[in-house]
Amino acid sequence: MGGIWGIASREHEGHGKDGVRSNVKQLTTRQPINPPKGETSKNGDDLESRLECIRALSQDKKNKILFFQELDRFCKEFGVDSLALVKTFLNDPEWDVRCASLRAIALTDTREGREILTGFIRDEVPIEDSAQATIAMGGMSSLEVTQVLLQKLNGVTGKELRGCLLDTLTDRPYEQTSGFFAGYLASPDVPDEEKGEVISGLGFHQTAPVELIVPYISNASEEIRMGAYQAMAARSDATYGQMLMGRLQVEQDPAVRQKVYEAAGAQLDTLPYQMSTAASQESDPVAKLRAKRAWGMTVGRSQSSQDQRVFGAQAVPALAQEALNNPDPGEQRAALQALAFSRTDEARSALVKISQETTSPRLSKLASGLAMQITTKTK
Repeated sequence: MGGIWGIASREHEGHGKDGVRSNVKQLTTRQPINPPKGETSKNGDDLESRLECIRALSQDKKNKILFFQELDRFCKEFGVDSLALVKTFLNDPEWDVRCASLRAIALTDTREGREILTGFIRDEVPIEDSAQATIAMGGMSSLEVTQVLLQKLNGVTGKELRGCLLDTLTDRPYEQTSGFFAGYLASPDVPDEEKGEVISGLGFHQTAPVELIVPYISNASEEIRMGAYQAMAARSDATYGQMLMGRLQVEQDPAVRQKVYEAAGAQLDTLPYQMSTAASQESDPVAKLRAKRAWGMTVGRSQSSQDQRVFGAQAVPALAQEALNNPDPGEQRAALQALAFSRTDEARSALVKISQETTSPRLSKLASGLAMQITTKTK
C-alpha cells in the first residue's frame, strides 16, 4: 500500500518515494511552532541590521544552511515584521529557497503568515510549493489552521495535495479533527486505501486514542487493516499484543503479516517466546526477517537471560547479514535498530562487527553508536 504524504518516514523500509516527498520532509519540521516573543520587532535599528544580514546571506549560494537558519531565527524573532522580506524569496528559482521561505513564514505564527501560506495551497501551484506550505502551516498553533486545512481539502482535487492535507490533518490536535475523521472513515465514498492511510497517520502522530484504531484491525478491507497495523506499530500498549499475534493465523498475505509483526512487537504484552515461535513458523523469508526484528523489541523488554541467549543464537546472525547485505539503506537501518533494541551481548558484538566490515561510512557510524548505547545499558 502506498502511504500518503509523509508516511514513508514512519516506516523502517526507507523505500525511495518520489523526490518531491522526501525533499519536502527533509526541509520541514512537524513540531509545534513557538510564537514570537517580546517586542524586539519594534526596534527599527535592530530590524534593519538583521534585514541587511539576511539579504547578504541570501546571495551566498555556497552557504545555504546558514541562510536558512538565520531566516528561521529572523522570522521567530520579528514575527509579522519579517514577512515583507521573506516574501521576496518566494519567487526564487531554486526550490529549496522557496521551501525554506515558506517554512520560515509559518514560524512567525501570525495571521498574516497564515494567509500567505493559504494562498499557496491550491491545485494551480506546483506540488513542491503547495505541499511545503501545507506542512509548514500544520505546525502553526492557531485553531484556525485546522479549519483552513479542512476547507482546502474540500476544494482541491490533486491526489498528492489531498494526501498532504490529510496527513497534515492527522498531526493536528485530535480534538480539532475528531468530528471530521469520524465522518471520513465512516463514509462509503472514501476509498479504503485512503482510509487505511489516514488510520496509519493518526497512529503515527499519536493524536488519536488507540481505541479508535483497534476496531479497524479486524476490518474486512485489507487496505484498512494494513493502515491499522501500521498505526499500532507506532503505539506501545499493554493490552493488544495477544490480539495482534492472533491475527497471524488470519492474514495469509506475507506483506500484511510483515505489518502484523511490527505492530505486535511494539506492544508491551507481546512475549519473546511468542515472537520466537512465530518467526520459526514463518515461511516467507521477508516476513521472517520482520518477525525477527520484532522479536528483538520483545527481548529488549525482557529480563530473562534465556530469552537473550535464544535471540542471540537464532536471530542476531540473520539481522546482521541483512544490515550488511541488503541494498536498501532503510532496511539496513531497521536491522541495526532491531539489534540495538534487543540489548544483548550478541547484538552488541554484531553491531561492532558491522561497523568494522561495512563499506558505508554512515552505516558504520550508526552501528558503532548503537553498540555503544548497548554497552552503556548493560553495564
